Amino acid sequence: MTFEQISLEQRGPVAWITLERPNDLNCLSPIMIDELNRSLDQLESRAAVRCLVLTGRGRAFCAGADLKFIGAFPPADRDAETARFLRRATDLFSRIEAFPKPILAAVNGIATAGGMELLLGCDIVIAAEGARLGDGHANYGLLPGGGATARMPRRLGLNHAKFLMLTGDLLSVSNPLFAPLVSMIVPDSELQEAVDGIASKLASKSPLGLHHMKQLLNNAVELTLPEAIEAELDVNSTYSSSFDRNEGLAAFQERRVPEFRGA
Repeated sequence: MTFEQISLEQRGPVAWITLERPNDLNCLSPIMIDELNRSLDQLESRAAVRCLVLTGRGRAFCAGADLKFIGAFPPADRDAETARFLRRATDLFSRIEAFPKPILAAVNGIATAGGMELLLGCDIVIAAEGARLGDGHANYGLLPGGGATARMPRRLGLNHAKFLMLTGDLLSVSNPLFAPLVSMIVPDSELQEAVDGIASKLASKSPLGLHHMKQLLNNAVELTLPEAIEAELDVNSTYSSSFDRNEGLAAFQERRVPEFRGA
């Protein structure tokens, strides 16, 4: 499978997806969204891939939507085409959030507007210390259209989300506002090595177990505490008969490394 605006590389059980529009700060275009979906189609069914990494080429992770393409439409078509683009972007971010395999963000540089919304859909965020994050929609009189008003308060807290959205500021990733979102900040030159280490660790776990954990955690924020606890017990009752769960118990008792199958 060939791509124009992304690249896909499999490193053992980890797949790296790189946004490849460095001269445009990896802005999201209809082609890039389509290619990201095609790559996810391929990786979702590839059992040998147990973890995904999303990153960007150049000095940006992703600087948002490509507004040049929207501005190229005749005024009579612009509203409809913008709505269509936002729906496709939103569906992609939701797919990333619900993807059955862990997705790490390796934030190599600027992530703002739609790039921040892309980031918010990922499971674990590891950033280079030179990265800058924010939500720049307010700077151009725009509204978020990829789920930021829903996800950012959940990931960062309401006060931090309001500050970032209303000011439109682009801040250093080391700013305390991002502490709830960014799990690790590393020197720029060590980003790939650090992400490889975390991704390899996730890939060694039970794929089925991590899938259930991710699903339970995502759903828990929408449930009451008793509902979330009951959901956990329900999934446990199903998972208890799986190969991976019993292999894990056997490996513990036999003092060996488990060999998970994702079943």
